[in-house]
Amino acid sequence: MVVAVVAAVAGVVGFATADRGIERRSAVVSGVPVEVVRPDGAAGRLPGVVVAHGLSASMQLMRGFADTLARRGYVVELVDLAGGGANTERLPDLGDGPAADARLDRDLDVAVRHLRAVPGVDGIGLLGHSMGAAAVVRYAAAHPDVTATVAISQGTMPFGASASSPRDLLAIAGGFEFAGYRAGAVGAVRAAYPQGRAGVTYGDPRAGTARRAVIVGGAEHVGVLFQPRTHREAAAWFDRAFGRPGDARGVGIRPFQRAGSAMLLYLAAVLSFAAIASALLGRRSDGEDGGQERLSPGVALGVPVAAVLAGVAAVAVIPREVLPVGMTGPLAGFFGVIGVLCAVFPLVRQRKLGRPETRTVAAAVVLAVLTVVSFAVPAQLGWAHAVPVGPRVWALVPVAVCAMAFFAGIELLCRGYSARAAVLIHAWTAAGALAGLGLAAVLGLVSWFVLLVAPLIAGLLVWQGVQAAALRAVRAPVWVAALVGGVLLAWPIAVTMPIG
Repeated sequence: MVVAVVAAVAGVVGFATADRGIERRSAVVSGVPVEVVRPDGAAGRLPGVVVAHGLSASMQLMRGFADTLARRGYVVELVDLAGGGANTERLPDLGDGPAADARLDRDLDVAVRHLRAVPGVDGIGLLGHSMGAAAVVRYAAAHPDVTATVAISQGTMPFGASASSPRDLLAIAGGFEFAGYRAGAVGAVRAAYPQGRAGVTYGDPRAGTARRAVIVGGAEHVGVLFQPRTHREAAAWFDRAFGRPGDARGVGIRPFQRAGSAMLLYLAAVLSFAAIASALLGRRSDGEDGGQERLSPGVALGVPVAAVLAGVAAVAVIPREVLPVGMTGPLAGFFGVIGVLCAVFPLVRQRKLGRPETRTVAAAVVLAVLTVVSFAVPAQLGWAHAVPVGPRVWALVPVAVCAMAFFAGIELLCRGYSARAAVLIHAWTAAGALAGLGLAAVLGLVSWFVLLVAPLIAGLLVWQGVQAAALRAVRAPVWVAALVGGVLLAWPIAVTMPIG
């Protein structure tokens, strides 16, 4: 508990000091949520930068760039594009195709026009990540009055380019990203300078012909957003394009402060869960699984393999648009099928379940609410919009039900085993589910984007693995672990996937 308290205090302090030196103001403009961030007490004319997020993200994920640039004298506008964050508008075809491009262009135009109208803003730059990177490059090419553009993890250039369209383009990719992203960054330079290579600046920023590609070592698709080098390169690029002094390269660069504070609060939640669960539930003298005959190890390990393969087959027939939040339908069905099939065999052999005690029900509800709050509050402050809006509200229900089935199936497989063996069975099933998602993506049964959100799902499965072990230690009923785990897995999926 000491480590949990220290982590919680450090996380709170991190969030409390994150806004030093800057001021924020939120608004909704023509249906588009925006947040303007500027230096505290700044006066005079300052350049402006609009920052756009990628697919399955929100302005919260990009706040580090607002922090960096605002502390260096820029007025920054974060925007929730269609389908993301607090924006309840549908993103056509999940960001792929002319209809999606038109919608993103419209939202980006709303943000640019709003920032231009902010008193004291002189000139506009653009910065985007992934889907947002493609959007800002496309917008800048169509609007020559955009001074400079930074495209992070864009991939292949969506159109032909010249040395002056768009003006002053910096392309960044992570060293651990898929090869297409790294090649796309270098390709953005070679479209104008055929012999271009990473790490070298070509052209003249004063004439708008500058091009540069940067490969940030040790960073993957999301991690590249939190690398100090990414922030230094972006800040220096805008400084040169706007003719500003760039002497203080490290000023204001704390890209991981908000996300790091969120991680500390998550660590505190995980480490304190066992003590809280024990205080609320007490230790049952004979758990719901007391006296149950355990499944043989071969069955306990073999059933998840068959269930995962069945889940992979199921996603092939589940319509991607069955739920209004992109990819949640196939993901929910995948986990639900695995859970049901894992539960069938042990349920056939189990004894009759007792009636839940009032104290247990109340404790389970408290633990479920605590789990949601433990995820949502740090996420909202640090890296993701975590409040369900629009169709996300009701889409959360079927996703949660399927996630509960998944964790119930795991717990039923674990019944009768020692604590260590149960942890291994849980880890085996969770790892199998992740492998199954990867297989489904490779086979084209689900969107390839699942591979990019797999680290989030993996983290949630590990988190619930710790909580499930704590609940088994106090012999909590299977349904308690299913409830707690279900909301933990379902909430992030429902609130982060794009509305489409």
